Amino acid sequence: MPVNIKQELEICRREEAERAPMDSWWQSIKEVAVPRDAYITTTDTPVPTNSFASIHDTTVIESVEGLSNMMTAQLTPAGEDWVRYEPPFEFQDDDEVREWYQVCSKTVMKLVNQSNFQMANQPVNLERASVGTGMMMCYETENRYAPFYFKHSHVGTYTFQEDIKGNPDTLRRWFKATAHQLSKEFPTGNFGIKVQQALGDHKKLHTVKFKVWHVVQPRTERDPSKVDNVNMAYEEFYLCEEDENLIYETGLHEFNTMVSRFQHGADGIIWGVSPARKAMPAVAQVNYLQESLDLLLDIKINPRILSEAGMVGEIDMRPGQKTLTRAGALSTPGGGVREWATGGDYPLGKDRIKDKQDQIRRLFFNSLWQPFSDVQKEMTAEEFRGIRDQSEMLFVGVNARYEADINPMLSRRLFGICLRKGLFPEPPAQLLKESNGFYDLPDPLSTFQTNLSRVMERKAIEHKDQFFLRLQQYAMVDPTVLDEVDLSAHTRELARTYGFYAPQLRPEREVYELAQARLEAEQQAAQQQQALQVADAASKFSPEMQQTMASQAPPETL
Repeated sequence: MPVNIKQELEICRREEAERAPMDSWWQSIKEVAVPRDAYITTTDTPVPTNSFASIHDTTVIESVEGLSNMMTAQLTPAGEDWVRYEPPFEFQDDDEVREWYQVCSKTVMKLVNQSNFQMANQPVNLERASVGTGMMMCYETENRYAPFYFKHSHVGTYTFQEDIKGNPDTLRRWFKATAHQLSKEFPTGNFGIKVQQALGDHKKLHTVKFKVWHVVQPRTERDPSKVDNVNMAYEEFYLCEEDENLIYETGLHEFNTMVSRFQHGADGIIWGVSPARKAMPAVAQVNYLQESLDLLLDIKINPRILSEAGMVGEIDMRPGQKTLTRAGALSTPGGGVREWATGGDYPLGKDRIKDKQDQIRRLFFNSLWQPFSDVQKEMTAEEFRGIRDQSEMLFVGVNARYEADINPMLSRRLFGICLRKGLFPEPPAQLLKESNGFYDLPDPLSTFQTNLSRVMERKAIEHKDQFFLRLQQYAMVDPTVLDEVDLSAHTRELARTYGFYAPQLRPEREVYELAQARLEAEQQAAQQQQALQVADAASKFSPEMQQTMASQAPPETL
C-alpha cells in the first residue's frame, strides 16, 4: 500500500504538538541536571544553553551521571557476555537445542561488544535517569562481520506508540540534514524541488538544513509469502517536511527501536518518570541556598562599609592601604568607618544544604552505594558481598524495566540479523517450523547475566540448599525421603546458575548411559564378590563336601 504522504505528515505534526507539554518539563529538568543537553525547546539544532551560569549546586548533575553509569555497569557491562539465549519453554530439556541457542548468544555478544552499542546505550541511560525515557535504534548493515550498529536519538525529537501489551511498535522521529548529507544517506532518494535546488547551489549545499521525518510502523497490508521490502512486517520511510515528499521507503523484518522507561507513569501516559522529577523541589531549594551562602561569603570577604557622609570617596578599600580621617573620629562612639550588616548564620545554611543534598542522593539511589567505601575495609569479603547483594535487590524493579524494554531488540532484532547473515551454525531439525512455505525459528529467551541476576539466582539456590539440608536430616530417620527429589536435575540447574554452558555439561542421555554402565559394573562386581565369598567358604570344607556342593551348584556359579 503506497505511503499517504499528507496523512503521515499530519500525524507526525500532531504527535509532536501533543508532546509539547512534556518538552517544556524535560527542558526544565535538563537545564539543572544535564545542562550540556538542555536544548529541547530552545532551538531545533543541538546548541546547549548557557544554563551553567544559574547553577550553584551540582549534586543533581553528579547524581544523574552516577545513576546512569551504575545502570550501564550493572546491566550491560562492556566486554562481558551480559545476556544469554535460552531455548523456548517447550525445548528447555533439549540439550542439543539449549547448546545451539547458547552458541548463538556467544556470537551475538561478541558482535555487540565489537559494535558501538556502549556509545549509544550510555546516553539512553543518561536520559532514563534525567527525564525518564531513552531511545536507541538498531540498523542492519551490509557487512557480515559488523552486521549492525546502534543510534541514539535525544528526547524531544521523537514520538512512539505501543501495542496492546504496552510494547513500543511505532516510531516517528525528526532530524535536520543538509542536502549534501541527504544525498549521501539516500543515494537513490527521491528528492523534492527545494532539496534539488540546494544540491545544485554550492552556497546552500552544506548550510541549508531540511527537516526529515523518519517513520517505522507495523505494515497493515502485506503478503507474508514474499520477502521483499514492501512485504516485510514493518514499513520504514523518510519524509521531507519542506518539500512534503517521500524521500525513501523500505521494510524491516523486526521493529528496530528500543524505548526504555525508568519507571512507568500514570495509566495512559507512555513517557517514563525519572528520579529527577521527584527531586526537582529539593534541587531548586539547594540551588537557592547555595546562592545565598555564596552571597553571605561574598559579604564576609568584601564587607559592607558604613562611613560618615563627609568621608565618601575618601575610603581606600584596597588590601594593605590606609585611609586617613580627621583626628578623634575613630574614638567617637559610632564615628569613623566600620563594617555594617555582615552577619548571617553560615553553619545553619550548610546544615540545611546537606539535608537537601542527602535527599537528592537518596532519590537517585546514591545512598545505597556511597557507604561501601567507608565500611568495606572493616568487613570481610563475605560480609561486604552480603550488603552489596542486599542493595542490588532494591534495584530489581528499575533493572527489570530495562531488561523488558531491551529484550525484543536482543531476542528478535539482533538474533534475526545474525540469522539472516548466516552467522549461526545449522539449527537442530526439531526447531524448524514451516510457515507460509518458509521455515521459521522460535525467538530465544534472553537471560541477563548481570550482578543483579546472579544475586537473585544465588538467593534461589540458597533456598534450595536449605531445603536439601533439612531433607538430609529427615533422611537420617527415613532414607526413603531422598527418593522424592531428583538430585541430578538439581545439579544441572545449579551448574547453569553458575554459568556453565551446555557444551560444558554432559547431555542427559550420556548421563543416563553412564549411570546404567555404573549400575551394571556394580552388579557385576557384587556378583564376583559373592562368588569369591562362596569359593572361600567352600575351601574350608572337606574334599567330599566340596565335591557334593560342586555337583549341586547352578551352572552360572561354576
